[in-house]
Amino acid sequence: MAKIVDYFKIITPSTQTAVMQDNQNIDNGGALYGNYSWYQRIVQGSASRLARYREYDVMDSDVEVARALDIIADEITPMNEKTNLPFDIDFKDESGKSVDENTVITIREALAEWCKLQDLKRRRFKTARLAVKFGDCAFIKKSPFDKWEWLPTSCLVSAVVSKEDITKIVGYYVRTDTKTADFVMSYNALGTQADQQNMSYVPATNIVRFSINDDMSEMAPFGDSVLRPVYKVHKQKELLEDAILIYRIQRAPERRVFYIDVGKMNPALVNKYLEGVKNDVRQKKVPSQTVGGQESVDSIYNPTSMMEDYFFAVRPDAKTRVETLPGGGGLGEINDLQYFSDRVLRGLRVPVSWLKPGTDGAMFNDGKLGAAYVEEQQFGKFIDRNQTYFEVVYDSEFKMFLRACNILVDPNCFELKLPKSSNFEKYKQAELDAVLLNLVSNTDGIAHLSKRFVQSRFMQLSEDEILTNERLWRQEHGIDDSTNKLELYKLMYGGASAEGGTGGMFVGDIGGPPMGGESIEPPAEGEGGTRPTETPATTPPPETV
Repeated sequence: MAKIVDYFKIITPSTQTAVMQDNQNIDNGGALYGNYSWYQRIVQGSASRLARYREYDVMDSDVEVARALDIIADEITPMNEKTNLPFDIDFKDESGKSVDENTVITIREALAEWCKLQDLKRRRFKTARLAVKFGDCAFIKKSPFDKWEWLPTSCLVSAVVSKEDITKIVGYYVRTDTKTADFVMSYNALGTQADQQNMSYVPATNIVRFSINDDMSEMAPFGDSVLRPVYKVHKQKELLEDAILIYRIQRAPERRVFYIDVGKMNPALVNKYLEGVKNDVRQKKVPSQTVGGQESVDSIYNPTSMMEDYFFAVRPDAKTRVETLPGGGGLGEINDLQYFSDRVLRGLRVPVSWLKPGTDGAMFNDGKLGAAYVEEQQFGKFIDRNQTYFEVVYDSEFKMFLRACNILVDPNCFELKLPKSSNFEKYKQAELDAVLLNLVSNTDGIAHLSKRFVQSRFMQLSEDEILTNERLWRQEHGIDDSTNKLELYKLMYGGASAEGGTGGMFVGDIGGPPMGGESIEPPAEGEGGTRPTETPATTPPPETV
């Protein structure tokens, strides 16, 4: 019996692809870039992606930029202090059921083993720093059980993408000679002929790529460095630093002015006479060795004389004199340099108080008050946005590792999350709690406010949080769950003990005096007190004269 393969050839359709070396590659000799002035060329930067990597390396040599990159990478990749792992595991079940305890233990043990395999406790910082600096950080993955092999970003020569969707990467052309002894970093897309021979195609499934990019970025399919927006202002700062140094080197030294009396000498002979005086001043006479039995005197250069001295001829009404010119003025003014330096830091989103503690003689501000609080809040959101780019890759790779290990766990029941950065959230919550508790304490004397309303309105507790608080309070005081709400509220808010003792009355719509206040009606006689008798008002006796 004939089979279908005897008459038809079964093929698998492939997506049409295109090779992308750079999405913004502009010819330097073209009409657009070629018409730029020398200053525009410098501050605009390179047009090709690989050449920009070299510029980012130069920027990284700046102290402030390097410190900013370190801070950003540290904030992106903190350590979970409780589990001693670089991740938080967010367990969730769409059905609403809690995840089985055995599943939780299995996932945590597998995560610890996977982090040890990939050495993430050490490599996660450098991974984040390179991704933030260049926009991309790639590793070659040979198998799920092998350690990732780092691939320099400049060796990621080009990406093979779908013609219909540039963000869909099929594979990469990479240089494979990165481990050889004669490897030289190249910032040219084509490179030398030897570089082209060492290029190979690697499927996207064998590349672990961390990228500061998404499908809404104009830099696709490559990442976008955080240094790109500040490149221009950083280059302006460098030019200004060079100009300040050149000016100070040229203008800082003092100069001497020589006024030479030339009398009524012919003007045509004045210059020659001044040159002779200059040579006499700049040279000194030293005896030479005996030559032919006779001693001679040679003139050699005197390094103690300054080449920048000035010589002016004067007429009979003045005498020869030497004056000293002061050095250049304004050598200590750096306000303009400080302006560009602050712009670079603001462009990197790092709070200025972190990089410049004690500015203007003030104490170090940890960001709890004032403008620094706003800066830290914005910086915290910036870090959270960048953490999402790394979480997606780590979560996907770890779940692939679980499948390779035949650990059958529902991938939708958990997610890997990077821990929250720094202590900003703690500071923020502590300040908020202090303000809310102060507001609640001021409402104690208001009798017509319900305690539950105070919790909801002034403490900003949700209904679930209020119910959780009541449940935990019952457990701590050994009160049965069958206790009705009225008795529970009297016990909680009125200060009564579980055994029936009274420590106060409940405030609100149930009735009773305000918490901590005195009883409205004083006790009667025989009940622990004596009720005062009412005395009618009497008219004072008339005054007597």
